[in-house]
Amino acid sequence: MNRRDFLRLQMGGFAAVSAGIMLPQTAAASGAPKKKGGGADFTQVPLITVFTQGRGGKHGTLSVEVGLDAQKNEKVMDMISKSMPRLRDAYSGRLQAYAAGLNPTSLVDLDYITRELQTATDTVLRQKGAKVLLGSVLLA
Repeated sequence: MNRRDFLRLQMGGFAAVSAGIMLPQTAAASGAPKKKGGGADFTQVPLITVFTQGRGGKHGTLSVEVGLDAQKNEKVMDMISKSMPRLRDAYSGRLQAYAAGLNPTSLVDLDYITRELQTATDTVLRQKGAKVLLGSVLLA
């Protein structure tokens, strides 16, 4: 089989078998739903980056990945989606205040960051019920 015949078979949607190798079909073609990372009641907050004091008088960065677990509460999920700009602003403010005291040799206190972000979440949403989950935290 030459290359053009092989490609014609592939473009026609046929499962091509050539020399004992079967090409896999994509999940999108089979109509399988995409899995949302973290589950149905999990909301990923876009990466938050704030400035710190870096090496040699230059600036550094503190980057934090945050997710919110609504714990199967539809009302809380709705409040999270409506309040995302305010949540990001509150997180940025709390993290910038924390990062102002860091230097290049500092160790990041994850428990402190989690408590601060949880307090900010409860304040913005005006209710408890959303749990703050930290992803990766990078101080560079």
